[in-house]
Amino acid sequence: MAQTRLIKSRIKSATNIAKITKAMEMVSASKMRKAQSQALASRPYTHKLMEMLHTLAGSTDPSLHPLLRVGNPDAPVCIVLISTDRGLAGSLNANLFRSTFQAVSEYPNVVFITVGKKAKEFALKTGKRIIGEFIGLPDSLTLADVLPISHLIQETFLKDECSMVKTVHMQFVSTLTQKPEVTQLLPIAATVIPSEVEGSVKKEYVFEPSPQEMLGFLLPFYAENGFYQTMLEAKASEHSARMVAMKNASDNAKDIVSSLKLEYNKSRQASITTELLDITTASMTV
Repeated sequence: MAQTRLIKSRIKSATNIAKITKAMEMVSASKMRKAQSQALASRPYTHKLMEMLHTLAGSTDPSLHPLLRVGNPDAPVCIVLISTDRGLAGSLNANLFRSTFQAVSEYPNVVFITVGKKAKEFALKTGKRIIGEFIGLPDSLTLADVLPISHLIQETFLKDECSMVKTVHMQFVSTLTQKPEVTQLLPIAATVIPSEVEGSVKKEYVFEPSPQEMLGFLLPFYAENGFYQTMLEAKASEHSARMVAMKNASDNAKDIVSSLKLEYNKSRQASITTELLDITTASMTV
């Protein structure tokens, strides 16, 4: 009887866990759909902005703008690490920090700007200096939400407090796949022209105002928008990974409940059989 009571208690615990993980799965699925829609809808806009900068860069001297010039070589490399605030996202953060560790090992002098509680915890463990930390960003991001981070990044670079700025984040591929990505954000020159843009047919344009003036306006805007896109990719990756993790947890809990119920029935059957044998033996003795 003690054995069956123990199994029954385990069944109840596993069932309660399954209910919790199922609820978290549903919440994550809702957030995931919104985050994925945001990230995918924003990609064409970012791509077109790259094309505009590519055209402008070919019509003027890009080295005239500070966001395109290589920073102070003696200054540290600034790594903007974007993680989740909470756990329960499978191996998402572990994969992210593995790539971050590789990026940090490439440079002798590194400083961090962290986005997310997990990023801050990792940066503290490395012993590197943290020059900015941001937590508690909303799930449905707007450009205004990330502007304080983007402004800090640009200010740090323009003051020659860092030689370059790299972002380490999870890139959304699909609901089941998110990959860690290390991207150079500043200076822009090395990353602004993707291969698909380079292969496009070159066209002649007449600019009003001058290309130099337009470049001066578009480059800070591109840096802001590029970082915003990075944040959208990270959010879509987070909610996708959490939804999958919670679904796997719910499925595993259901499997455990089924296995425990089978074990409970076997134990109960064995107990009943033993009682019947005891009754039969007692009646034969009488």
